[in-house]
Amino acid sequence: MQKSLKKIEAIFINCYADELVAARDRADNADISGTTLGEGQRIKLLAATRAESIEELIQGAKVVKKLKRAALIQVHNLLYYCNRYGVMLCTVPANFVIGPFNGVIGPSICFAGGPKILEKLGATSVYAHGGEYLFDYSACVETPSKWLSVDNQA
Repeated sequence: MQKSLKKIEAIFINCYADELVAARDRADNADISGTTLGEGQRIKLLAATRAESIEELIQGAKVVKKLKRAALIQVHNLLYYCNRYGVMLCTVPANFVIGPFNGVIGPSICFAGGPKILEKLGATSVYAHGGEYLFDYSACVETPSKWLSVDNQA
């Protein structure tokens, strides 16, 4: 992850640590027994965000910071790092902090509207060699966030 995006992600995690812990716990405690992988991931994401529907998450997503091959996208109360392959990863505080291992991967969004979010926000993809697609976030429009103010960056 690029240094500028890592710094912004750290600011977000510091500002919303308690809320992210609660979101992690709600996702971990969601009952997904008897569900398919995609269904279980959608249940966990809805539990973590307390959103009513996946459509609500898609419509409320906003780009916090963009680069050509990476972006930070806020989806409800979670912040997703999107890499050049369009993979969206969310970091939440870990249960047990051991040195640099202070975060874990949060609820997955790939089965819960992730591709639709990227499309809605203006990310484009082009076919690359080996069956991969490379995403370009240049056309995305950044939305200012209150938590990313000058006061928080000091």
